[in-house]
Amino acid sequence: MKRRFGLLVLLLASTSACLDPIRSTTAEDCDEDGASCPAPDSGQRGLARKVSVGSQHACALLETGGVRCWGGVGLVGDGTRALRASAVDVRGLGSGVLAIAAGGQHTCAVVEGGTVRCWGDNSLGQLGNGNTMASLEPVDVPGAGTNVVTVTSGLAHSCSLHAGGQVMCWGANDFFQLGGEFTGKTPRPVPVLGLPANLTVLAAGANHTCAATTDGEAWCWGANAHGELGNGLASPTPEPGAVRVRGLSGPVRALTAGLGHTCARVGVGDLECWGRNVSGALGDDTALDSATPVRPVGLPSTMRQVRAGNEFTCALGPEGGARCWGLNGDGQLGDGTRIHRAAPVDVTALGNEVVDLSAGVTSTCAVMRDGQVRCWGGNATGQLGDGTQSDRVAPAVVQGLGAP
Repeated sequence: MKRRFGLLVLLLASTSACLDPIRSTTAEDCDEDGASCPAPDSGQRGLARKVSVGSQHACALLETGGVRCWGGVGLVGDGTRALRASAVDVRGLGSGVLAIAAGGQHTCAVVEGGTVRCWGDNSLGQLGNGNTMASLEPVDVPGAGTNVVTVTSGLAHSCSLHAGGQVMCWGANDFFQLGGEFTGKTPRPVPVLGLPANLTVLAAGANHTCAATTDGEAWCWGANAHGELGNGLASPTPEPGAVRVRGLSGPVRALTAGLGHTCARVGVGDLECWGRNVSGALGDDTALDSATPVRPVGLPSTMRQVRAGNEFTCALGPEGGARCWGLNGDGQLGDGTRIHRAAPVDVTALGNEVVDLSAGVTSTCAVMRDGQVRCWGGNATGQLGDGTQSDRVAPAVVQGLGAP
C-alpha cells in the first residue's frame, strides 16, 4: 500500500507542472512551469488561526478570514504555476473563509454562505466542479449546495459535511472512498449512502473516509487493507458502504485519517488509533497493525487534538505541547532526528504554545499562540514555507505570515 501511495504522489507531482488548461490570466516574471518565484507582497498578511497540510503544500486560515498557502507547483491557488517557498494569498479568498482542507494535490475551502471552493489538481474530479480540468485558483463546487459547515480532503477526493448532518463526496473512488456502490472517479458531489443523519465530525484519509455522530458513534468507508476502517476486519479488496468502528472506549469527539490508519479523540481527550502500524503510526509502541482501536502510550486523557499524516501522527496536549510518532524519514516528527518512533515524542522548540496542528505526507505544521505558523519535515517543494527547499528536523517559521 505504501509503495502504491508513493507512486500516486509521484505521478501527481510529475503532472502538477502541466495543470491545463490555465484558469487564470495572472502573469508573473518568473518560470511558472516549476521554478521558485518570489512571493508577491499583497498586503494580506495576517495572523493564522488554523493550518492544513497536503502532500506538497500547506495553507493557513487567517484571523481575517483570508487564506494564504505555500509549497508546490500550481498548488497554492494564486493563479500561477509557481512554486512558492513562502506564503502567498489564495486568489479570491481574502476574507469570508470558514474552513480549509489541503489534500494530496488540491485544497478546498468553505466560505460564508456555506458554499465550497477548490483548487489544484483535478485529474480525478477532486475539485468537484463537474470536469477534470485543473485549476490554479479557486472554483465553485456547485453540487455541494449552500449549507456546508466543513470540508475534508484526502489524496484525491474530498467530502463535505452539511448543516443537517449529511455527507457528500467527490473525486477518486477506486477504493469506494466516496461511499457509493460503484467505483470510478466522480467529478460532482454525491451523497454517502447508509450513514446516520446526525453527523458532526468528518475526516478523509488517503483512500478512506470517516465520520462521527452527535452521540459519538464512528463510521468509516473506503480502503481497508490494514484495518483502517476499524470494524475488526482487514481486507485487500475494498467493499462499498460504511461500517461502524468497533471497540471504542467512549464517544468520539474528533477524527483524523492518514494513509492507512485512523485516530479518534474520545471522551474528554483519550486518543485511540487503528489500522496500519508498520512505522509506529498507532503509537502503541509496536509495529503491529490493528483493525480495532488501540491507545498510544504515555499520553494524558485530556488531549486537545490528534492529526494523522502519511504513516505518522501528531497530537496537541492539554497545555499546548505537541507530540508526534511514527514514520520520521524526513524529520516530520520534529524531534530533531530522522528516527522512526513507535511511541509519542515531544516536538522540539515549540514549548506549550501550540493552538492547532496539521500533518501531511512528509511534513507537519503548527499554529502558535502568537499567530505564527511553524513547520518541519520534508521541504522539496517549499511546503515548510520558510523561504527554502531544505528539509527541517525541527520547526521553522513560515514566511509571509504575520501582523497585517
